[in-house]
Amino acid sequence: MSEHTPYERHDDRLNADVLWDSSYDMPDMKGVEYDRRAERLPGLYPAKIREHVRARLKDSGRVGDDQHPYDAAILHVWELYRIEATGHGAHIPGLDAWVSDDGLANTIVEGESDLSRIASMAAKAGWPVVRVWMRGEEDPLPYRFLLLRTRA
Repeated sequence: MSEHTPYERHDDRLNADVLWDSSYDMPDMKGVEYDRRAERLPGLYPAKIREHVRARLKDSGRVGDDQHPYDAAILHVWELYRIEATGHGAHIPGLDAWVSDDGLANTIVEGESDLSRIASMAAKAGWPVVRVWMRGEEDPLPYRFLLLRTRA
């Protein structure tokens, strides 16, 4: 019998139990909806990265009337990050983490790596789920997020 829920999977590369992965669970979005949201989002970010956001969202593709799923996923990640990027300390010893307005513990990592340590640290601090944002070393914004189920 599996110890995973029907919506969960183990990612061997990240060594983590994943409830949600923005690069795997991409949204379906009509092009007109993407355009409306992509037009609004840059204005919600600080001036120093506004043009980066605008340029990336403008450089997108369509599949018929639908927005390309990868572009829709980036828009979704950046919208959510704008909402959840601040909060108060999550009190996870050894981990730079915060609690966002939706009540989840969050941390950010540079690139893809073994996330088992993060999941274990969050579990030991009492967090059943942790959101991990991934970004490149030079990137001002994440390109991906995951919800990890934690285990002590």
